[in-house]
Amino acid sequence: DEWVGPALAAQAAVAIQHARMAEELVASALLRREVAVAREIQQSTLPGTMPRVSGYDLHGHFQPTDQTGGDLFDLALVDERLFLLLGDATGHGFGPALSATQLQAMLRVAFRLGAGLEDAYRQVNNQMAEDLPDDRFITAFMGFLDPASHRLEFHSAGQGPILHYRARQGRVERHVPTSFPLGALALEQLQPPVRLDLRAGDILAVISDGVYDHATREGERFGEQRVAELLHRHREESMAQLSERLVEAAFEFGGEAPQADDITLLLLKRDA
Repeated sequence: DEWVGPALAAQAAVAIQHARMAEELVASALLRREVAVAREIQQSTLPGTMPRVSGYDLHGHFQPTDQTGGDLFDLALVDERLFLLLGDATGHGFGPALSATQLQAMLRVAFRLGAGLEDAYRQVNNQMAEDLPDDRFITAFMGFLDPASHRLEFHSAGQGPILHYRARQGRVERHVPTSFPLGALALEQLQPPVRLDLRAGDILAVISDGVYDHATREGERFGEQRVAELLHRHREESMAQLSERLVEAAFEFGGEAPQADDITLLLLKRDA
């Protein structure tokens, strides 16, 4: 009996361990399925193809750190104007991804209902100030391009720098944020939007800090100056190619350092 008892106990322990492992495998498979669905939903909110705007080359790129990310971009034609959006929610994973998707959905509804840029910005900001926790916010660039006049108007909610490559002068102009990040606090009034006239060959680059802050293991950042130099060096290439150059250069600079933040680019060029 003394010999049989421990043997039976060992057999029972093995059976219990196998049952626990089976439960963990099932739970892990369910979690992977849920993550895949969440990623699919988030990817479906991004433009499947870039809109066609006569006289312009457009490209957007999104590369999350995790399965889902807190960045987003949007390019859409609204009443013959091009709407541009880039957002970056604090953090990584499901929570920021939900915040970013909520921002995009609210803005699309606002513009379909006929809201202007300033009204949509203010109303969405104030709603998110009510909804988001105190330690959460979204930096965002949102603007409209009129292809007929080649004028761009935008607000930048803590998103910056916004880089404007002027082809005629061969230099990059830097624009700082115009307001607080979305959801940080309620706003009653806004400063007037920034207005840019895009001339032949000009490039607008809206890039998340996943590029600027991509760093080596020693902590050296890729930085704004390297981005500006790449804009000038590859100005003749398509915006899809320029996007690849920027991302490749950032990772080459970082070496073996892993990607620490979501990477999103929104590039717009007026044909030369």
